[in-house]
Amino acid sequence: MRQVTGTITVVQEGRFMLLSENGRGLLFLLHHAAPIEPQDLPALLRRRVRVSYQASPRLIAGVAHNLAVVEEPERLA
Repeated sequence: MRQVTGTITVVQEGRFMLLSENGRGLLFLLHHAAPIEPQDLPALLRRRVRVSYQASPRLIAGVAHNLAVVEEPERLA
């Protein structure tokens, strides 16, 4: 399974857009067996997350199987 880390920028029902750390915009569909529900996605908006997903040859989006919030690295003063 593939993984990518980035910031969720758009949420709509069970779909979300992620801006990856390398600047790519990726579209995902939440898998029906994922540990979170579509109604949980808005709380992750503008949060840094790691997404475990599978690419689908029939879809323009990846299928997200798991999302985990990644803590922001501490900034040096």
